[in-house]
Amino acid sequence: MKIRKRKGEKGWKEVKIAGQLASDDNLGNLEGFIGLEVLEDYQKDFIVKGKLRKKRKSDRNDFIKNKSKKKFKKVHTEELHEAEDQESSDGEEDSKAVGRFVRLPEGHEMEDFLQVEELQEWHTFGLREPLLQAIAELGFGRPTQIQTLTLPAALMGRRDILGAAETGSGKTLAFGLPILNGILELKEREVTDPSVKLRKNVEIIRGRKDRDNLTPPPEELSDDEETPLTSGPPRKLYAFILTPTRELAVQVTDHLKAVAVHTGIRIVTIFGGMALVKQERLLRQCPEVVVATPGRLWELLKEGNAHLNKVDDISFLAIDETDRMMEKGHFEELTLLLDRINRNVQKKAQRQNFVFSATLTMVHELPDYIKFKNLGRKKKAQKLTAEKKLESLIEILGISQPKVVDITQEMGTAEHLTECRIVCSITEKDYYLFYFLQCHPGRTIVFCNSIDCVRRLAHLFGLLQCRALPLHASMAQKQRLKNLDRFRHDSQGLLIATDVAARGLDIPNVDHVIHYQVPRTSENYVHRSGRTARATREGITILLMEPGELNNYSRLCRTLGRSEDLPVFPVTQRHLNAVKERVNLAREVDELDLRERRTQKEVGWREKTAEELEVILSDSGSEADEDRQMFRRNHAQEKKVLKEKHGQLKKLLNQPLFPKGYSYKYPTSAGHLELPTVVSGQNAVELMKTAMKTGRESSKIIKKAMKPKKKKVNGLEKKKKTGKDGEKLE
Repeated sequence: MKIRKRKGEKGWKEVKIAGQLASDDNLGNLEGFIGLEVLEDYQKDFIVKGKLRKKRKSDRNDFIKNKSKKKFKKVHTEELHEAEDQESSDGEEDSKAVGRFVRLPEGHEMEDFLQVEELQEWHTFGLREPLLQAIAELGFGRPTQIQTLTLPAALMGRRDILGAAETGSGKTLAFGLPILNGILELKEREVTDPSVKLRKNVEIIRGRKDRDNLTPPPEELSDDEETPLTSGPPRKLYAFILTPTRELAVQVTDHLKAVAVHTGIRIVTIFGGMALVKQERLLRQCPEVVVATPGRLWELLKEGNAHLNKVDDISFLAIDETDRMMEKGHFEELTLLLDRINRNVQKKAQRQNFVFSATLTMVHELPDYIKFKNLGRKKKAQKLTAEKKLESLIEILGISQPKVVDITQEMGTAEHLTECRIVCSITEKDYYLFYFLQCHPGRTIVFCNSIDCVRRLAHLFGLLQCRALPLHASMAQKQRLKNLDRFRHDSQGLLIATDVAARGLDIPNVDHVIHYQVPRTSENYVHRSGRTARATREGITILLMEPGELNNYSRLCRTLGRSEDLPVFPVTQRHLNAVKERVNLAREVDELDLRERRTQKEVGWREKTAEELEVILSDSGSEADEDRQMFRRNHAQEKKVLKEKHGQLKKLLNQPLFPKGYSYKYPTSAGHLELPTVVSGQNAVELMKTAMKTGRESSKIIKKAMKPKKKKVNGLEKKKKTGKDGEKLE
C-alpha cells in the first residue's frame, strides 16, 4: 500500500500490509470491522472490491491514495491472524484478518502499532477509536484484572458496576473509559436524531442572543491559561465523578484528560480551598464531565449554578472510595446531592452508576459501646456483613442493574506488600523512625492520626535534615498541591501526612509506608499501605506500635483475618545510642525554637497594641520598665543558647551515623542471630524477607530441639511420659 509521506518529504512511501479488506462481497457481515462507524468522511473508493486474494507483492499497489487533510494519517491496517490455505498449491498463507482504521500520530510508523500485541486486548471491549489512540500513546499495555472484568459489562452490557480491587489496580480507568466512551456514543446519537437537530437549532438561535451573558465581568478575568468560553448553545452535563479528597479529584481529572485528549470532551475539577469565582467561570464553559468533592459541589448547586442545575439529567455517576464517603457522620452533603440527583425517577433508571473502592466489601467488628449497649436484652446489635453493606449502597444510590466485581486479596492488602511492626514506647517512636530513614533511604510516607502530630514531626525531622513535607487538612490547598508535587519529584522524599493522603493518590515509586500511630480502622490501614507496592512493584509497611495501641492493633488483625502477629522488623540496637543523641538534641532545639516563636509573638502583640493605643513604651523610670529590661535580657540569653544548640546539632548531623559495614542483630527465640554484613542504604524489603526466612528456619530448629527425647530400654526406644506438672510417669 502507498501512503503520502510526512510533511517535508516528497512523493509516496510503501507500507507492507496483509489481510482481507472490506468489500461489497462481505459487507453483509461486518463483525469485527472496528473503525468504519467512527470515520464520518471516509471515501467509498477507499474500500477495495474483490474477493480474498493471496498475499503477493503486486497487492501493494491495489490501494487508493488517502487524500485526508486531517492531522493524523488514516491507514487501513489489519490484525495479523494467519491461517494456512489448504487449497493453495504453492503453500502460501492468507491473512484472514479484520479491517480496522488506526490513526498514526506524526513521527510514528505503522510498525510501531503492529508490534505491540498487548494493545489488541483493548480492541475487544468496543472502545471508540479516539480512546484507543490515547491508550496507545500513553503506553498502556494489557488491561489490568479489574479493567478486564468490568469493561465488557460496563461498555457492552450497560451494567452498573460495584468494584472492589486493591490499590494501584487501575480503578480510575475502569470507570473512566466507560464514561468517556458512553459520552461519545450519546453525542453521535444526538447528531443523527432529527428531533435533537431541531432542538439544537433553536438553542443556537437563543445562544446567539445570550452570547454576551457568557462573558465574565472584567474583575473575574485572570491570567490563567484556560480554554475560551463557548459562544454556541450550552452543552449537556453528562457525568458526575465524586471523590472524598481534593488531591484525589485532581488526580482523577488528570488521568481522564490524558485519555480524552482526542475526544474533545471537557473535564473540570471542582473542590474547596480554591477561588469560588474561578470555578464558576469554569462551569460557565459547560463541561461534559465534572469531577468534584461533595462539599463545594453542593455549595455551587445551592447557589443555583446554571450548568449544575442539569444534575438530575446526567447519564453517568461515579463515586470513588465509596465506603469512606458513605460512612455516617462524613460528607453529609453527599446525601443531599444524591437526593437531588435521584429526583428524576426516569433518568435515575437510565443512569449508569460506578462504585469503586479498595475496601468496598470489607467490614469491621462493632464498637464496644454498640456491642454492649443492649447486653442482656433480647434484641442485640447485628454485625454488618459484606452483602448487607453492598445492598445498602445499591439502595442509597438507586442502582438498578448491579454487577459486583471483587478481586481483593484475602489478606486485604496488595500481593507484593511486606508487612511488619516495631514495638516500642511512645517516646521511642522518633528514634526508630529516624533510624529507619537513615538506614533505608527512599521515598517514604509517614502517616499520623492527628494534625498536631504531623506538625510536630515535620518540624522535628526538618531540624534533622530529612526534608520533611507536611500534608494535612488545615493547610492551604495550593501548599498541599505544592508539597505533593515536591514529594513526587524527590527520590528520597519524606511526606508526613494525615489520612487525607491515604486514599486514591497515585504517587509513583513509594518505597516505604510507616504508620507512626496505629490507624483507628482497618480500612485506613489498607488504604495507607496501598500507597506503596502498587501494580507489580514491591513495598513495605511498618507499624510503630506502643503498648497503649494494643487494642487498635488487635482489632485490625481480627478484621483483616490475621491469625498471627505481624513479624518484627530487625533493628540493630547498638546503633540506637547514636540515633538517640541526635534526636534528643533536635528535640531540645525544637522546644527552644517553639519558645522563641511564642516570645516573638508576645513582643509583637505588645508593640502592636501600644501603637494602636498610642502609648509610648519607655525603657526607664518605672518598675514595669525594669521588668521589660529583664525580659529582654532573658530573651537574648535564650536566643544565644538556641544558636549554640543549632550549631551542635548541625555538627553532629555531619558525622556519619553508621560506620561502613555493620551487621543487623535482632532477637529471636533462639537468641541473637546475626545477618550478613550490610551497609546503610540496604533495601528494607530484602532485609525483612531475609529476617523472616531466618526466623522460620530458627523456629524449626527450636521445635526440633524441644521434642521429647526417646529412652532406650533393652534395645527398644521408649518415649518419656510426663504428667501435667512435668512429673515423670513410669
